[in-house]
Amino acid sequence: MKYYYAHSGRDASSDRLDWQLLRDHLLAVSREAKRFGSDIEIQGRSLGPAAYAAGLFHDLGKYRPGFQSKIFGAPPPDKTSTYHKQAGAAKAWQRKHYAVAFAIAGHHGGLPDRDGLQKAVRHDSGESAAAALWPEAIADCPELARCDWPTLISGGSSRDDSSLLFDLETRLLFSCLVDSDWTDTSEHDRRVKGWAAEPGPPRLTKETAESWLTSVLARIRTRADECKNEVVRQARADVLQAALKAAAESSPGFFTLEVPTGGGKTLAGLAFALKHATEAKNGLRRIIYIAPYLSILDQNAREIREALGVARDGPAVFEHHSLSDPSSDTEEGDEQREERRAVAARRAENWDAPVIVTTNVQFLESLFSNEPGRCRKLHNIARSVIVLDECQAIPARLLAPTCGMLRQLVEHLGCTIVLATATQPTLNHPELHARGAGLSNVRPIVPPELDLFARLRRVHVEWPRAGEFLDWNDASRLMIGGEGEAQQAALCVVNTKRAARELFQILKEQRPNDVFHLSTWMCPAHRLNVLDQVKARLAAGQPCYLVSTQLIEAGVNVDFPIVLREMAPLEAIIQAAGRCNREGNHCGPDGTPGGRVIVFHSRAAKENKERYFPRDPWYVLGRDVLETFFLGTGRLPSIDDPKVIKDYFERLLNWGELDQPGIRKLRESQNFPKVCKLYRLIEESGSPVVAATWPEHENEIRRLINEVRERPTRSRFRALAPYQVNLSYPTGRQLAFVEEGPHGLAIWRGGYEPDMGLWDELLVEQTII
Repeated sequence: MKYYYAHSGRDASSDRLDWQLLRDHLLAVSREAKRFGSDIEIQGRSLGPAAYAAGLFHDLGKYRPGFQSKIFGAPPPDKTSTYHKQAGAAKAWQRKHYAVAFAIAGHHGGLPDRDGLQKAVRHDSGESAAAALWPEAIADCPELARCDWPTLISGGSSRDDSSLLFDLETRLLFSCLVDSDWTDTSEHDRRVKGWAAEPGPPRLTKETAESWLTSVLARIRTRADECKNEVVRQARADVLQAALKAAAESSPGFFTLEVPTGGGKTLAGLAFALKHATEAKNGLRRIIYIAPYLSILDQNAREIREALGVARDGPAVFEHHSLSDPSSDTEEGDEQREERRAVAARRAENWDAPVIVTTNVQFLESLFSNEPGRCRKLHNIARSVIVLDECQAIPARLLAPTCGMLRQLVEHLGCTIVLATATQPTLNHPELHARGAGLSNVRPIVPPELDLFARLRRVHVEWPRAGEFLDWNDASRLMIGGEGEAQQAALCVVNTKRAARELFQILKEQRPNDVFHLSTWMCPAHRLNVLDQVKARLAAGQPCYLVSTQLIEAGVNVDFPIVLREMAPLEAIIQAAGRCNREGNHCGPDGTPGGRVIVFHSRAAKENKERYFPRDPWYVLGRDVLETFFLGTGRLPSIDDPKVIKDYFERLLNWGELDQPGIRKLRESQNFPKVCKLYRLIEESGSPVVAATWPEHENEIRRLINEVRERPTRSRFRALAPYQVNLSYPTGRQLAFVEEGPHGLAIWRGGYEPDMGLWDELLVEQTII
């Protein structure tokens, strides 16, 4: 009897007991893919049967003599004779199951465009190879001949009404296939190497959700007891009760959680999600909390774990750092492809934990990606409660395609999406509706009669006078104060890392023991360390002066009596103000706001915009709208008035293109690679490096790198994420400091300063992201 193999093993003898039979692999992947797909229905049809077909046919081409020769160690007659994804794609194409064909054709190198799929089908390794190998394949695996091909959404026309739904369906089938294929491949690799199985995460059951909700409510009560301001404490209690009421009474859909900064939004959103998930009628499977930036993910994840009462490294909460994502797979024919694919299988995340904490970049870009590693998790997003924190951070140039995709998650995947923010953008803007992307039937969690913005007014804002500019020495004097008016604590938020370093160095000369710095040149563990020190000093009433880029503005729980903010878009200024008098301890006896927020123009940005002002065009546009329509007309905006915020966002969206790259048309025409390339929240996001020269943790980082070298599991890559930094725009000099580490890690061997993080004098300055 002839045997066909999918994967080799260590045993090279004639019995090959640790090799994986091709039939076993096809059946294992098809069963697991069907299980994944059965949790998803689109227009009343389960994706299970289609996912089963994708899994069963994905490696059909491995029956080719060229591939079998290669796996036995013999040189193939030519490179293309080992290609094996095209044959299964050709079978699906012949059956007019285009979504299955796309998924199979993309499960190594990524989803192709329509022309790429047709080329794969018509290639010698496609239709003709499938016909030649078919008799032997069905003799070895009779299930191939018995496959029941289900009815799917047609992809025959690129402009029909179902084109966007076809795009979604294809992405989900791709996800089911990639996850099941990589899971089985990784499991085979584990068995061959004799490694113990890693325990899987728990499921989000009604009992678990109820237990976690009890823990969250206890955490909220403890924090309430610590709040000395009765107005703030009562407002947070009202937000919580509104969240619990809405969660219990409502079916899945869109919600807004519009709460001023410091109003208890994060924990109230978590309580809403848990309560909503306990309702059996909703059929919800997990909670996904999305922070706007990687820079604050670490703090939010820690707060959520503590609120739930789960361990830092426990499997119940998964904190997804994009820093440790695998790179895209290589083209077939590369001799090292299988080895790299096995490593990627262990590294890529599938979001099977009950609680996911991640970022806008990781979540939203994955929805539009064509890469196997990033798409592996998509099927697990279905039937989730998604809390999109600080939703105003979505770039307006991508607002239309983003809202369109979020609508599909709600309408077709049974998701609940909570849009949480203190500065709610106008997501029912006429221009969005004209593009079929406006959000309808959005239910507010907090009723307007609670009047939260007026009740939580805790600061007064001092706007700059025309022609007034401050240099960094001026800013430092305002932070520290002069004789007779010394400040005990102050925060200054600036627009670039260069500005943060320069102001920090000036302050350090004056108050060397009391000054702190935050930016994303510091790894997450370093930033958490600094924030812990800052909070401890503020709580003890000790001198504390913090200089930060805008990473401090979203979700970072600090409370300063005075905040300086370099000129920026209105939403950034409002977020910075949320770090001032957060607990209401500096209000007067009559309730008048006691927090002081000073907005200033920096002389450095006036003289050198390239170095001292962000390059992002929408950041520039937001500042211009604020200065042109408000400050320039003598209309000083009230940051506590929702009407002012709405007016600002409407003007901002009127000025810009809401689908700048043309993502919708590309989705309609099934151009998956170009959608992936153009949908970028951060247009040039850089490359992650392990900060191996951080003096305080050099030994720990060295140990973790060695563990990855010995056994590159997902959990070990995750353990390194807190010690990584995103290196943007690397120059040749900087790359000279980057060492190639084990299994795709990049290791920084250049300078790392204890106060300011990654550094050498030629690092190019970027706005924080």
